[in-house]
Amino acid sequence: MIRTSLLAAALVAGMALPAFAAENVAFTQDQARQHLIHLGYKNVSPLQRDAQGNWAGTAVKDGKTVPVAVGVKPNATSTN
Repeated sequence: MIRTSLLAAALVAGMALPAFAAENVAFTQDQARQHLIHLGYKNVSPLQRDAQGNWAGTAVKDGKTVPVAVGVKPNATSTN
């Protein structure tokens, strides 16, 4: 519950696209996908994990395809 609240707060605070959620706990691909869906993203692409453990891909929000990522590092920045 706390993890979800922190991720939601991180995304709400930075609603500029692309979306990026920062967190200290590693996610599985399915958990990252479900979190993005919970936040209102649709058509989440297969997510790729980078060397730092961040999951990245694309999804549709407000009718636009945007880059998305769910991170594991505190104070992570946008994918751009």
